[in-house]
Amino acid sequence: MKETRSEALSAGRAVLAIVLIAFFVELLIMQFLPYLGYAHHDTLLFSILDAAILSLVIALPIYWLVLSPINQEYVKRLKAEDQAEEMTHMAITDPLTRIMNRRGITVGLLDAMAQAERYHMPLTIAMADIDHFKEINDTFGHQAGDRVLKDIAALLADALRMPDKVGRYGGEEFLIVLPHTGLVPGRKIVERIRASVSKTSFDLGAKKTRLTISIGVTQFKPGEDLEQLMSHADRALYDAKKGGRNLVVARKSR
Repeated sequence: MKETRSEALSAGRAVLAIVLIAFFVELLIMQFLPYLGYAHHDTLLFSILDAAILSLVIALPIYWLVLSPINQEYVKRLKAEDQAEEMTHMAITDPLTRIMNRRGITVGLLDAMAQAERYHMPLTIAMADIDHFKEINDTFGHQAGDRVLKDIAALLADALRMPDKVGRYGGEEFLIVLPHTGLVPGRKIVERIRASVSKTSFDLGAKKTRLTISIGVTQFKPGEDLEQLMSHADRALYDAKKGGRNLVVARKSR
């Protein structure tokens, strides 16, 4: 893309140079005709106009033969890149909640694990699950359930810091990735999120109600693979559910 744009700029400068040269050459010829023995009684203004017309006659075919094809190719490539970027974004975005889907957040987590391993930085993850979500769908319908998913996803995304990531891991589960964050501060972050959700009224269509989430938190241990790390988060989430829900449970890697 940069090469095509550079070609267009170079060609444009070349065309402009040709036009300017033609303009000044024609202007000089018109002015020096009397000195060469040719009768020429036109004014300077007419000479300038004549040179401008000649330059335009030269410039138009050059533009259509040189600049126009390059510009069309540039626009074509730009559209192709935009389409490719949009497809990539769609491939890692959950269409309902507009946050990352399972694939997107997993890729983000793998990248965070690699960075934590390489630079010896802490990394904490959290698995959040909406409590009694099946009852919401059964009682109020799937449209109400979809609204709850979208609202909680937005709440999670707004509560996180710039380097943090969140994605819909599946169903009513959300995976939160907290780079450069240890287990203790990570637990405090998700505890604030849990409290914020519990204080929010969610629109279920027929009425508004309060909901809760349970969250399992764990810290990445160097040498762990993705499956091991996720298993610790899942166990912590299970303990939060078993403990009565609307809880945050932290579990250390062994």
